[in-house]
Amino acid sequence: MRGRGRDTYFDTVTDQNREQVQIHFPNPYYPPKRFVFPHIERLMKLQRSNGDLHIEPTYEQPKRAIFGIRSCDVAGIYHLDRFYLGREFRDVYYENHRKNLFLVNVVCTDPDQDIGEECFCLCTDTGPAARDHFDLQLMDLGEEFMAVAGTSGGEALFSNPIFRKATPAHIEKRHALLDLARKSFKKETTSWFSATVRYVSHDKILDKTWEEIGNRCLECGGCTYVCPACTCFTVSDRPIGPNEFERVRTWDACALGGFTRMAGGFNPRRAVHDRRNRRFFRKLAHYFIQRELSMACVGCGRCAAVCHGDIGMPTVVEMIRAATSEVEHAGH
Repeated sequence: MRGRGRDTYFDTVTDQNREQVQIHFPNPYYPPKRFVFPHIERLMKLQRSNGDLHIEPTYEQPKRAIFGIRSCDVAGIYHLDRFYLGREFRDVYYENHRKNLFLVNVVCTDPDQDIGEECFCLCTDTGPAARDHFDLQLMDLGEEFMAVAGTSGGEALFSNPIFRKATPAHIEKRHALLDLARKSFKKETTSWFSATVRYVSHDKILDKTWEEIGNRCLECGGCTYVCPACTCFTVSDRPIGPNEFERVRTWDACALGGFTRMAGGFNPRRAVHDRRNRRFFRKLAHYFIQRELSMACVGCGRCAAVCHGDIGMPTVVEMIRAATSEVEHAGH
C-alpha cells in the first residue's frame, strides 16, 4: 500500500482497499520480516492456581500470503530461515509462522519507483530479481506479467486459465528489463563490497576506523529494527492479570548498551564502537556467511535511509575501503 510521500507499507488486503494495492513502489521502511518474526510475540501464558502452574503455549498461526515482497526481503526471510531453522535446534514459534506463509515476489524493474538511491542488492547478489526462496515471482513486462514458480505451491497456481506458457520473446524481454534495472543502481553503492568482506573477515580494519564509526552512532537501534535479516531479540515475563503472566519475545538491537550487559552490570561491549564492530562483523565476516549459507546483509538500503549518523552499510563499506586501502598502500 502507498501512504503519504515516499511511505509505503504492507497491510491486509480487503474488499475495501484492494484497489490500493501497488506493484511498483519504494520499498517500505518497515520490513516484512515481522510476519515470521513479530516485533512483539507472546510465547506462552502462565497461570498460577492453587499452587499449580499452568502453561499455555501459543503455536497456532493463520495462513497468509505476502504479495509484492521485494527480492532483497525474500533473501532476508531466507536468512531468518537459516538462523531459526537451519541448526540443531529449531525455533517452533518461527517455524509455525513460516510454514503458513506464501511469498509472492515482485521483481524490481522500474528505476523511478522500485530502485532507491540507497539500494545495493547487486553487491549482495540478492536482486533485482530473486533466484529462489519465493513461492511465486511476478515480473512486469509492460502489458502483461511473467510468472515464475519457486515451489510446488506456486506451481499449482498455473492450473488457473489466467496463466499461459511464456514464449521466447517473453524471456528475451525479461533479460532486457533486468539488464536495464541493473544499470540503474548507483555505482558508488555497488563498489568495494567484496573487498570489505575480506577486510572484516581478516581483521584488517584499524581501531580508529571503528572509533570513527562509533562516534557517529546515536545508539537508536534504527538500523537493526529496519533490517530484514537482523535476528536480535530479548525475552521477558510480565504480569497480565491476577496470578497470570505472559512470556514475550521482542526485537532487540546490538546497538543498544543493554544488549550485552550481564548480571551485576558488567558489559563486555560498553563502548559504542565495539558494538558497531560486532554488528558489521556479524553482517560481513566469512565465518557467518559460511555458517548460515547466506549473508546477513541483503542490500535493501534501509539502514542507510534511516541512520541519522550516516553510517548505513554503503557508507561504512566506503569508510572501511578508504581507510584500509590507505594502510595497505602505505605498507608497499
